[in-house]
Amino acid sequence: MSTPQEFNSENHDEIDLRDLALMLIEGWYWIVGSIVVALIAAFSYLMVSPTIYETSFRAVPASSSNFSGFNLFDDFTITPEDAYLALGNRLSSFQNFEAYVEENQERFELDEGGDLGRTFSRRLSISGLSNNADGSMVLEVHYRYPEGEQGDEILNNYVRDTSEQVWATLRERFNEYSRVQIANLDTRLELQKEALQQSREERIFELEQAITVARRLDIEKPTTPQQFGRQLTGNEVIYADIDSGDGTLPLYFMGFQALEADRDTLRDVIGQGLSNEAIRETRQEMEQILRVVELLESEQLSGVDKDVEPNHTERVVDVVEYAHQPSEPSAPRKGLILILSLMLGGILGVMLVFLRRLAFILRQYKRNKSA
Repeated sequence: MSTPQEFNSENHDEIDLRDLALMLIEGWYWIVGSIVVALIAAFSYLMVSPTIYETSFRAVPASSSNFSGFNLFDDFTITPEDAYLALGNRLSSFQNFEAYVEENQERFELDEGGDLGRTFSRRLSISGLSNNADGSMVLEVHYRYPEGEQGDEILNNYVRDTSEQVWATLRERFNEYSRVQIANLDTRLELQKEALQQSREERIFELEQAITVARRLDIEKPTTPQQFGRQLTGNEVIYADIDSGDGTLPLYFMGFQALEADRDTLRDVIGQGLSNEAIRETRQEMEQILRVVELLESEQLSGVDKDVEPNHTERVVDVVEYAHQPSEPSAPRKGLILILSLMLGGILGVMLVFLRRLAFILRQYKRNKSA
């Protein structure tokens, strides 16, 4: 009968940590060799991988005072959000980036014959064209570039040149609106003049009718119905019901002498001096817009070309952070890669030691079984 001690020794299947330690110590060269191979692979990767840096530009919508020069009319407004979105959309345009690269080819480190579209998608990323959860808007432009480029200068200049284009677009939009307003006012002025001239022609027609009646009644000078009755019969005649429908006497009571003078004067100036309160207001409004267009053409309009921030970037948006030269590359991360290679090499070495031990046990088992 087996004793408890014998039973425990015969069925003891637990792994002794001392045996594991001895096994790893005996197979140290596998572990060291795996680590060396992993480090060599890591160094080889780092040697062939290009060093990549990353820089960023951040901005928020500018103050509304930046666009006061454009907001001179009640029905035309440029808001800070309009300019902000215009800048973000233009920055994210490949055609805009392509034009900038063509003008600044010497600044870039590009592969000859490479796909510029792929370069654009890999290097440039833009966020912030929609509102955040709290309703704020923050434009972030990230630029990844290889060693040898001045990426911070490239990004800042790209934003500045694009901002200048955006400002020119806003300026042209305002200029076009002003010219359309001038055309509309010119049409309105012509219509008002035509209406006034037609009114004068109608007045002449009324005067001619009144002159005809006055001559037939022999009313030479202004008179009243009472006086007119005495002139005809010598008796008192009261014309209580004689009026023109609006409580006034008919025109012919003015006498044909005064009426003909009024008619002749209107005939002489019927197409001249066409002016009334409405026409004067239209002319004044047109003169103001013409002055705005004149100042735009001479680049002297305050708030648009004059008395504004010389840096176009800070006209269009409020800059939070300009792009700057990073202190270390963003890729490849050498420290992390070396640490990972050490860990992976060590794990691989331990696995090789276990596999070697397993192979040894299997061979021993086969020999014992065949014996």
